[in-house]
Amino acid sequence: MLEELQRVVEALAKRLGRAVAVDDLDFRLLAYSAHLGEGDEMRARVILSREAPPEALAWLRRQRLGRATGPVRLPADEDLGILPRVAVPVVYQSVRFGYLWLFDAEGALTNEHLDMASASAADAGAICFRDRVLSDLRTAREGELVRDLLSQDEQVRGMASARLVEGGLFAPRGDVTAVVARPLPSDGGGVDEDDRIALQAALNTVSTRLGDRGSLRMVRPDHAVLVIPSATLRRSPELPESLRTTSLRRLGGTAKWRDVHVATGSPARRLDDAATSYRQALDALRVAAVVPSFAPLVTHEGLGIYALLAGQPFDRLGTYGVHPAVRQLLEVDHDLFTTAELYLDKAGDARATATELGLHRASVYHRVRRIEDVTALDLTDGQHRLILHLGIKVCRLLGLV
Repeated sequence: MLEELQRVVEALAKRLGRAVAVDDLDFRLLAYSAHLGEGDEMRARVILSREAPPEALAWLRRQRLGRATGPVRLPADEDLGILPRVAVPVVYQSVRFGYLWLFDAEGALTNEHLDMASASAADAGAICFRDRVLSDLRTAREGELVRDLLSQDEQVRGMASARLVEGGLFAPRGDVTAVVARPLPSDGGGVDEDDRIALQAALNTVSTRLGDRGSLRMVRPDHAVLVIPSATLRRSPELPESLRTTSLRRLGGTAKWRDVHVATGSPARRLDDAATSYRQALDALRVAAVVPSFAPLVTHEGLGIYALLAGQPFDRLGTYGVHPAVRQLLEVDHDLFTTAELYLDKAGDARATATELGLHRASVYHRVRRIEDVTALDLTDGQHRLILHLGIKVCRLLGLV
């Protein structure tokens, strides 16, 4: 699409003898010609960054271009370094895709010139419309195949993997990793259709940076999934945070949303095995939801013992995973429970535990003896320590603490 838009822009610039550009609806630059003797400070900044700076965006929105049905002449703004220009809506089949821009510092553009610009804007609109249709078809097809790729049925996964590669939708480059983003509503509500559209837009924005055939994406009822080569994640470790911030921005900020948690599964050796990485990412999200220290960015490999526990059904954990001694400790004294967890996390290091809690070491030893009295467990016994440590982590996971 961009190459076709570039040809339209350059042809019009040559006919009119002046600079031409096309932006999308968010005033991000899609194509531009040589300056041909004209240009201003704002356009130079847009060309460098591919998008309008905040102060220019505010100025553009004040022009109410969304109401325009034909060319609109915009005045200069010396404070912003903006010369007079003309904006022509890029529209096709009543769908608006952006704006075609012409500089007109000397006011020399005639109606004939504007008619030529409108014709070129219509050509640009047809290009954008065709690209959107093809993109929508690709997204729908990709979504169906990614759904099958993440299925629990091994045969279905294998067929989906083959079709994704053979259809040119994904280029396998070694192992793959699933990254999952889940928004957390502030009001405890759910994720509606508009929110899912916003998540899809966030996925599209992030995946655009990964190049053609560099990612697979899909939106499910309450989360978004991105499958990428693990090598991509190693080269760009900031990608999960980028997905989080982009999702929040597309969702409309934090008024409705407490946050967006993003989880990364462990690498899967083959595309067929992406479902394993996906399930691991979901497990990591379950942990982050009840153990805040893992949020908002969590990896399955960083869960420690929680990785084992999160893979179990929570109802089974509640029935079999909490030893009576742990329940007793939780009911008797919450401070003892916290001390026991930290003491075991520190591998029985009383000095480190005391430092973390701001206590004297003797106080920690006193609490350890009380913990043993309450639980009837001997914390010098490795088996007993394991029972207590696992039980504490299960309590965390079940939200009992």
